[in-house]
Amino acid sequence: MTKLELISELLVEELHSFKEEVDRLENIEKSLKSTAIKADSTQIEKLIKEHLRKLHIDQTAQQENRKEILNRIKHSRTIPNWLIILALLLFLSQAFAIVYLLLR
Repeated sequence: MTKLELISELLVEELHSFKEEVDRLENIEKSLKSTAIKADSTQIEKLIKEHLRKLHIDQTAQQENRKEILNRIKHSRTIPNWLIILALLLFLSQAFAIVYLLLR
Protein backbone atom coordinates (compact mmCIF):
# COMPACT_ATOMS: atom_id res chain seq x y z
CA MET A 1 0.00 0.00 0.00
CA THR A 2 2.88 2.32 0.52
CA LYS A 3 3.80 2.17 -3.12
CA LEU A 4 0.28 3.00 -4.11
CA GLU A 5 0.22 5.91 -1.67
CA LEU A 6 3.58 7.11 -2.97
CA ILE A 7 2.41 6.94 -6.58
CA SER A 8 -0.84 8.73 -5.76
CA GLU A 9 1.07 11.42 -3.85
CA LEU A 10 3.42 11.93 -6.82
CA LEU A 11 0.43 12.07 -9.15
CA VAL A 12 -1.26 14.69 -6.97
CA GLU A 13 1.94 16.77 -6.91
CA GLU A 14 2.28 16.52 -10.68
CA LEU A 15 -1.34 17.51 -11.19
CA HIS A 16 -0.91 20.43 -8.82
CA SER A 17 2.24 21.65 -10.62
CA PHE A 18 0.50 21.13 -13.97
CA LYS A 19 -2.44 23.27 -12.79
CA GLU A 20 -0.02 25.98 -11.64
CA GLU A 21 1.69 25.98 -15.05
CA VAL A 22 -1.67 26.13 -16.84
CA ASP A 23 -2.69 29.09 -14.66
CA ARG A 24 0.62 30.81 -15.37
CA LEU A 25 0.20 30.26 -19.12
CA GLU A 26 -3.36 31.62 -18.97
CA ASN A 27 -2.06 34.76 -17.25
CA ILE A 28 0.61 35.16 -19.91
CA GLU A 29 -2.03 34.70 -22.63
CA LYS A 30 -4.24 37.38 -21.05
CA SER A 31 -1.34 39.82 -20.82
CA LEU A 32 -0.38 39.12 -24.44
CA LYS A 33 -3.95 39.70 -25.63
CA SER A 34 -4.11 43.01 -23.80
CA THR A 35 -0.73 44.13 -25.15
CA ALA A 36 -0.99 46.26 -28.29
CA ILE A 37 1.87 46.07 -30.74
CA LYS A 38 2.50 49.20 -32.76
CA ALA A 39 4.33 48.80 -36.03
CA ASP A 40 7.16 51.27 -36.33
CA SER A 41 8.13 51.89 -39.91
CA THR A 42 10.25 55.00 -39.43
CA GLN A 43 13.51 53.20 -40.23
CA ILE A 44 12.05 51.70 -43.39
CA GLU A 45 10.69 55.10 -44.44
CA LYS A 46 14.10 56.64 -43.77
CA LEU A 47 15.82 54.01 -45.92
CA ILE A 48 13.28 54.49 -48.73
CA LYS A 49 13.69 58.28 -48.64
CA GLU A 50 17.48 57.94 -48.74
CA HIS A 51 17.23 55.51 -51.65
CA LEU A 52 14.88 57.82 -53.55
CA ARG A 53 17.23 60.74 -52.93
CA LYS A 54 20.15 58.75 -54.35
CA LEU A 55 18.04 57.70 -57.33
CA HIS A 56 17.13 61.33 -57.98
CA ILE A 57 20.79 62.37 -57.83
CA ASP A 58 21.75 59.57 -60.23
CA GLN A 59 18.91 60.46 -62.57
CA THR A 60 19.89 64.13 -62.73
CA ALA A 61 23.53 63.15 -63.36
CA GLN A 62 22.43 60.86 -66.19
CA GLN A 63 20.28 63.61 -67.69
CA GLU A 64 23.21 66.04 -67.58
CA ASN A 65 25.48 63.47 -69.24
CA ARG A 66 22.84 62.81 -71.88
CA LYS A 67 22.48 66.52 -72.61
CA GLU A 68 26.25 66.90 -72.88
CA ILE A 69 26.51 63.93 -75.25
CA LEU A 70 23.65 65.23 -77.39
CA ASN A 71 25.27 68.67 -77.47
CA ARG A 72 28.58 67.16 -78.58
CA ILE A 73 26.83 65.12 -81.26
CA LYS A 74 24.96 68.20 -82.44
CA HIS A 75 28.15 70.23 -82.78
CA SER A 76 30.29 67.45 -84.17
CA ARG A 77 31.16 67.23 -87.82
CA THR A 78 30.61 64.19 -89.90
CA ILE A 79 33.65 65.03 -92.03
CA PRO A 80 36.94 65.36 -90.16
CA ASN A 81 39.04 68.51 -90.52
CA TRP A 82 41.95 66.72 -92.15
CA LEU A 83 39.69 65.45 -94.92
CA ILE A 84 38.40 68.96 -95.61
CA ILE A 85 41.97 70.31 -95.79
CA LEU A 86 43.00 67.47 -98.08
CA ALA A 87 40.04 68.12 -100.39
CA LEU A 88 40.86 71.86 -100.50
CA LEU A 89 44.50 71.10 -101.32
CA LEU A 90 43.46 68.73 -104.11
CA PHE A 91 41.00 71.29 -105.47
CA LEU A 92 43.62 74.07 -105.39
CA SER A 93 46.25 71.86 -107.01
CA GLN A 94 43.84 70.96 -109.81
CA ALA A 95 42.86 74.60 -110.24
CA PHE A 96 46.54 75.59 -110.48
CA ALA A 97 47.15 72.76 -112.93
CA ILE A 98 44.27 73.91 -115.14
CA VAL A 99 45.42 77.52 -115.00
CA TYR A 100 48.98 76.45 -115.79
CA LEU A 101 47.83 74.39 -118.77
CA LEU A 102 45.67 77.24 -120.07
CA LEU A 103 48.42 79.82 -119.76
CA ARG A 104 51.08 77.77 -121.37
